Amino acid sequence: MKGSIILSGVGGMGILKASEVIAHLVVQEGLAVRQSEVHGMAQRGGSVVTHLRYGEEAFSPLLFRGEADFMLAFEELEALRYLPYLKRGGTVILNRLVLCPPGVDPSRYPKSVPEILRNAGYNVTSIPATDIALSLGDIRVTNTVLLGAFSRVFPIGSEKSWKEAFQKAFRGKNLEQNLEAFSRGRNFYDAS
Repeated sequence: MKGSIILSGVGGMGILKASEVIAHLVVQEGLAVRQSEVHGMAQRGGSVVTHLRYGEEAFSPLLFRGEADFMLAFEELEALRYLPYLKRGGTVILNRLVLCPPGVDPSRYPKSVPEILRNAGYNVTSIPATDIALSLGDIRVTNTVLLGAFSRVFPIGSEKSWKEAFQKAFRGKNLEQNLEAFSRGRNFYDAS
C-alpha cells in the first residue's frame, strides 16, 4: 500500500499538527512516511501546505502535480489553490470555511467551491469543521474535526489506531478535547 496526501489552508489552522497525527498513525501501522511543510507568510495567515507520502517505502516528501490521493482542505480557496496536486478522481475533505484574503473584493471569491470540485470529478465531503469546533468551545480543534471525517475514507488505521496516534500528539486536557473533536468529525461523516 502506498499513497500521498496534501493538507492545505492558512497559518494558524493546525495543518502541521494534523499532518503529525497522520504521520504517527501511518508509522504505528508499520509503514514508512515522509512529510514536508511548504508555506509562505504562515504566521500572518498566509497559505500553508503539507505534503505527506506513505507506503512500504517513502522517499521524497514533496509531491508532483496530479499525485495526491487525498486532500484535507482547511479553507475553500486553498482547496482550489492546491487542487493541481490532487489526482483525477481523488478525495477531498473540505472545511466549509471562506476566508477572503485582505484587499480582495469578496464578490471575486469563488462561489460554490464544493460543487466546482465535484463537477471537476473529485470525491468531496464538505464538513462545517470550524462550526463544529466552535460548538465544542475551541476553534483550534477544527483540524481534528477534519481528521475525524478523514479517518472514514483513509484506508489505514482503525478508530483505536487513530486515538493512539492522538495520544502521541496531544497530552492532558488537549488530548481529551481533540478526541471529542475527532469523534464529532467521524460522526458528521457518517451522518452526511
